[in-house]
Amino acid sequence: MIPDYTIVCGVDQKHLRQLSWVWPTWRKHKPSLLEHPMVVFYDKTQLTAAQIQTYIDHPHLWCFPWPFDGISYEGIGDSKWSNPQRYKMLAGFVHVPPLTVRTPYWLKIDTDVVAIGVDDWIDPKWFEGVPSIISHKWSFTKPGDQMMLLDRWVEKWGLLKNTFALNMEPKPGSARLSHPRIISRVGFFQTKFTSMCSDIASKCCGIHQLPVPSQDGYMWYMAKRLGHEIKRVHLKDQRGWQHWSTEGNIFKHAVKAMDLEGS
Repeated sequence: MIPDYTIVCGVDQKHLRQLSWVWPTWRKHKPSLLEHPMVVFYDKTQLTAAQIQTYIDHPHLWCFPWPFDGISYEGIGDSKWSNPQRYKMLAGFVHVPPLTVRTPYWLKIDTDVVAIGVDDWIDPKWFEGVPSIISHKWSFTKPGDQMMLLDRWVEKWGLLKNTFALNMEPKPGSARLSHPRIISRVGFFQTKFTSMCSDIASKCCGIHQLPVPSQDGYMWYMAKRLGHEIKRVHLKDQRGWQHWSTEGNIFKHAVKAMDLEGS
């Protein structure tokens, strides 16, 4: 059985533009999404709810302003992964669902993902055992020291008693850590687990902050260290989802998806 879920997207000005391109493909090729609540949290310094509603005609849409007044985001470190805007929006995927989602799971879909194919894409077996995370298979973490930083954070605050450090170090000179993990371009997260991650991060790092500027890195670490089940599945073409890394390709393939013969 597939449990009820809520779709969650996060947008600033750039990503609303992308969402305006891909949303019609989601609606056309995955019409069952219209049967589930949808939350779009938006950067309130750049956008308004009315702008979201101009493009997204979901019948059960909640536009949620982000972040809260008085909360700001600064880069953690000096790499491209630490961009304050990126950090702010990724933090929303940890802290907004506990405030808005009333279903057992929530479904993260990124704005650079185009829908194709048929609507029957969710396997009920994914939810057996009530996993904390169900998301696409991935093989590395960048930056490479992210898991080490999380180990040190847990030790500093005395968190996660009766668990063991992951002790995952990259090879000398490597900018990434090779290991089996997930990437959350499209992925399900258990709402109860997300609330726990949000509470711990806010108590130790500051309200609505994160220990590292990565939503799926942080949540994967927490699930792995706590021994929660993580389902690594295929969520690409065979399930009707395509990821594109440039705006030119996002737009081109969104247009193509809307014109697919017989669709």
